[in-house]
Amino acid sequence: MKNFQYAPKKIYDQFGKYFPFSTVDVIIFKQDSVLLIKRKIIPYKGKWHFPGGLIRKNEKIKDAAKRVVKAELNLDIKLEKFLGVYENPIKTRHDITHCFIATIKNKINNDYDAESIKFFKKIPNNTIPYHKLIIKDALEYMKTEKKISYHRQIFYFL
Repeated sequence: MKNFQYAPKKIYDQFGKYFPFSTVDVIIFKQDSVLLIKRKIIPYKGKWHFPGGLIRKNEKIKDAAKRVVKAELNLDIKLEKFLGVYENPIKTRHDITHCFIATIKNKINNDYDAESIKFFKKIPNNTIPYHKLIIKDALEYMKTEKKISYHRQIFYFL
């Protein structure tokens, strides 16, 4: 994997005031359960969410998905399906995320921004709101095998 430069915090914070972040999220199912991790850091500290993160400059979206899961969980994955693009503009940040459904190849481990990792049959109340919608879409997709072909916009303000 390539070594990507991180923006200095001041530049990162300034960018976020004016532009959305391009991100990836990875949905991992095990039978009838979905993998969620509890965040230790902002944004969404203390909330359950998918493994995911920012896409780096000159990085392909699929490579970003694999990189963030490897970094967060030390987990190798196989990307099975592209679910769709979701938008989450909140007052502190605006993400445009590319969602994939993946399968795991090895044992799961915690990372620096995950407080806890768990497979859930029932989605916890403190899951990031737009991730609840993505789970619903992913389950629908898995049942029907039809591509979700629309773009979702979720306007959730903290």
